[in-house]
Amino acid sequence: MGKLVVLTLLGAGLALIGERLVAFRQRINAYREVEPVEPQNCHLIEGLENGAEDIDILPSGLAFISTGLKYPGMPDFAPDEPGQIFLMDLNEQNPRVQSLNISDGFDRASFNPHGISTFIDKDQTVYLYVVNHPHMDSTVEIFKFEEQQHSLVHLKTIKHKLLKSVNDIVVLGAEQFYATRDHYFTNFFLAQLEMFLDLCWTSVLFYSPREVKVVAKGFSSANGITVSPDKKYIYVADVLAKNIHVMEKHDNWDLTQLKVIQLSTLVDNLTVDPDTGDILAGCHPNANKLLSYNPEDPPGSELSEERLKGQLPLMGPSRDITGRDLAGKRKHTQTRV
Repeated sequence: MGKLVVLTLLGAGLALIGERLVAFRQRINAYREVEPVEPQNCHLIEGLENGAEDIDILPSGLAFISTGLKYPGMPDFAPDEPGQIFLMDLNEQNPRVQSLNISDGFDRASFNPHGISTFIDKDQTVYLYVVNHPHMDSTVEIFKFEEQQHSLVHLKTIKHKLLKSVNDIVVLGAEQFYATRDHYFTNFFLAQLEMFLDLCWTSVLFYSPREVKVVAKGFSSANGITVSPDKKYIYVADVLAKNIHVMEKHDNWDLTQLKVIQLSTLVDNLTVDPDTGDILAGCHPNANKLLSYNPEDPPGSELSEERLKGQLPLMGPSRDITGRDLAGKRKHTQTRV
């Protein structure tokens, strides 16, 4: 009788693991193949070989790019080099990137930039907020951009017990921002188990000097985040659920979900066209290829454009692009390159 119970429990356990494994591989599109489509009027920007994680474009056409992210479980193309912030002027006919110097006193050796967001104050001073993972921790670094010197002056490091496993950030005021938390657990093994079991415990946080709070939760893995041009709506990408959440922003900074835009691809970083309000998303058609990176068979990327009227989507055509130039890129924006 005892052996029968053990065998029954073992069989049930193996069946559960098998079911979870199949479900997980379906969620990451492990079986999906994408036909290569070469985009017109695009070319590779040299100097970003260590991987471009996020990009934020100023109204002037200057673009900040975070590179060199070291993220557990992801391929690392420069394990011995710290991350960097690059600047690119999209007004140029052939834009090139330039690494920005960072002021003394900041620990550049452990710089590990993830999501970024800019804020322009009343006197037109530009501030760059950077999600940083020094020693695999999570902080938000605030820099002042010195355009003439092509440099960043470090002003402040923000840490908080809720700011763990931070992925992306959108700044709406001086030291006021929303941030996504892509894992509930910070332990690597537990974080992988969390994804495998699809616990949906990740969240969106609001930070200000007066208050830090969870404003939305129940995401599989909250990832990219951005704001509508009128500042009324927040858009959140749930990468493992393959969808974009449209959230209404309230005066107390709480968020209420209005709609979920379901896609067939893993949605990473988001940006919004300032003229049309359309959401542009950088996506992964097959995350299994991304996790088990093979330069001979690169994972490719998928670009998705969601057209909106107010906060509601009208249509969402996806354009599939695969190849070396867009292998695993996480952010797409409409640029003049």
